[in-house]
Amino acid sequence: MNPLSQDIRQHPTHSTLFGQTGPQDATRAKLDLDAIVVPASRPASHLDHAVTLAKFADCWLLILCSQELRSAKVREFLAARSFTKAIVIDLPRGYSHELLYFPALLSLKDDLPQACGSYVTDLSMKRNVGLVLARMLQWRRIFFLDDDIRDINYPDLQNTVNMLGSFPAVGMWVTDYPDNSIVCHANRMTKGSQDVFVSGAALAVDCDADIGFFPDIYNEDWLFFFDDASEGRLANSCLKATQLRYYPFANARRAAWQEFGDVLAEGLYTLLHLGLGVEQATGEYWTYFLEARRNFLEAITTRSRNAHQDIRADMLLSVQSALKCSLKIKPDLCDRYIQLWRQDLADWKRRATEIPKMPSIEAALHEMRLSSPTKRGSTERIRHRRDEVAENITAGPVMIPRFDTLKELSEHASTLHLSSAAPTVGKRDTKPLQVLTPEVAEAISAARTSSHDRTSPGAEEHGRQRKQRFSITIPRLGSIRDVASALFGAPQGEFEAVGCGEPADPEPRTTV
Repeated sequence: MNPLSQDIRQHPTHSTLFGQTGPQDATRAKLDLDAIVVPASRPASHLDHAVTLAKFADCWLLILCSQELRSAKVREFLAARSFTKAIVIDLPRGYSHELLYFPALLSLKDDLPQACGSYVTDLSMKRNVGLVLARMLQWRRIFFLDDDIRDINYPDLQNTVNMLGSFPAVGMWVTDYPDNSIVCHANRMTKGSQDVFVSGAALAVDCDADIGFFPDIYNEDWLFFFDDASEGRLANSCLKATQLRYYPFANARRAAWQEFGDVLAEGLYTLLHLGLGVEQATGEYWTYFLEARRNFLEAITTRSRNAHQDIRADMLLSVQSALKCSLKIKPDLCDRYIQLWRQDLADWKRRATEIPKMPSIEAALHEMRLSSPTKRGSTERIRHRRDEVAENITAGPVMIPRFDTLKELSEHASTLHLSSAAPTVGKRDTKPLQVLTPEVAEAISAARTSSHDRTSPGAEEHGRQRKQRFSITIPRLGSIRDVASALFGAPQGEFEAVGCGEPADPEPRTTV
């Protein structure tokens, strides 16, 4: 390892690791998409984009709800959109299942840096549930779509899915707002070279392939498709999507929480740049990479003068928080984590081949202890996706009431509040954070003084702070929407407040 130590560094881009970039084969066959899987936590209106894509693709929409979102609100929203081909699930608090039990990694939980417990998310669990249900329902091709992703048009979705004919996993590029970790945002804002990578936010997966699982750690998606990347089988369609904007430096503790997962992911992919395999991720290797990572963080601090003065202080707090956590990460911990992850991965791949095929949606959900079976569902089989008619089942497709007369329909409609189910925002301009004016700097200062950090280790299991940082009236700017407009250049009524505090799950992903 010593001769290579000078080449061990954090790379600004991993684009050279893709097996293919772009849907280059114009004659590629059109492949059916079986389901769009959404790990949802934001209000139901955020599902509008997923519903639109599912309608065009004529595929199932699997929505896994938690935090701000409950299935009842989703069903109201889907009814307003006249969409029935949906499976809506409330993921119970503390949900677990033997198919999704990873004992090796669980044994390491108490040895991780304390910052790793600052936030508790269920993103990995939701994605893993999606993988298992896909196997049970014999869905071959699925598309993971986070509820903060926008502006994917159907032809781009289809072209991405078509690439699954040659690759087991194909991602899209979320470049605007850039899909990066907090420290990578800081790297970009201090004029460092910073690319984005594919992520689980917009990812097509062939479930018949030898797929991995999503570990319960930041950058879980990078570990999910690591083996594909190492074998040149991870593709990037180079078709772009946007992500709802947020202020990345709102909470410095989030940067510390991300650090261990960031170190593991960046370190593993640096191995690939060196032409080395995962077996070379030894304690000696991690000694060199951890030093390179700390140099990367310190370089951001040195260049902090390049960041706009109105965000510089918050940015430095985040980077310093990450550096403090990094200093507590020991090479042997990284070595052990990789070994235990590979152990759980081998066991998972064995279990995945034994996942039983289920005759109905109700049976699959019952098997996963996510709903109770019904008499009807126990005998009704899943029909071919192009010929099926949505079933009126409790745990699956949303129920649309039927009426014999127009009068009954009118009376029923008068009791509904469908306006709340309509999207509150349209297509968003998701450009990176713009340079702040002195006036907005004053607004930020006032917001910091007046708002408070609601996040605490005991209060974050099912929700993180959101809509707090600028949830005050700034006299000089008039209102929160004026502040939003000045900060991000968004027209009034289009700003999404989700990013001013802790972004709702799913977390922003590190991508370089």
